[in-house]
Amino acid sequence: MTDQLRSYGWHAALSEAWDAYVVGSLPIGACVIDAAGTVIARGRNRLNEPRGVAGVISGSDLAHAEINALLALQGAPHPDCYGWTVLTTVQPCPQCAGAIAMSGLRSVAYAAADPWAGCTHLLTDDPYVSRKRIRVERAPADVQRVALQLMLYALLDELQAGGNRAVLDSFDAAHPQDVTFAEALHAAGTLAALRDRRAPLAEALAVLA
Repeated sequence: MTDQLRSYGWHAALSEAWDAYVVGSLPIGACVIDAAGTVIARGRNRLNEPRGVAGVISGSDLAHAEINALLALQGAPHPDCYGWTVLTTVQPCPQCAGAIAMSGLRSVAYAAADPWAGCTHLLTDDPYVSRKRIRVERAPADVQRVALQLMLYALLDELQAGGNRAVLDSFDAAHPQDVTFAEALHAAGTLAALRDRRAPLAEALAVLA
């Protein structure tokens, strides 16, 4: 595992993404780090978990990783929270970009670009939100690759179960080589085997990185 996969909260975000995949949700994880880089909140996608609202949201279309990471914060005092950053393994959708914009935080970094639902332009181009001067950054390249491969693998799972082909096609148009790699990995069943025995993140990273 590289230092980049260990640092700046990215390991925490990837851990949340892997936990989400292990329990049957989309592999998207997020965390909030303070100005010193300390992880102060974590969250994961919980779409396919039993429905509930108790500190986190689950079993709902609202149960996204970034939403749950923001809900896990004990508070967002100004001006301290201006120096905090949301780290997420997949580019925020319109819902999550909007939540980040309204949270008081002023920085977000994402790993895998999402050509289907990614909406970080809301943070920079919308006339109201752009006044908040929210910084949008990217994860290190190796974190991007791991997060993208994990997401593609899950999309292939969904396609195999009768899911929407258009979503995967949008990723294929943007990341054809990565989709080819993910298809080979999916055909081998490697990650599925790790998921089924609830293997730790380190074993998944050894395959994906």
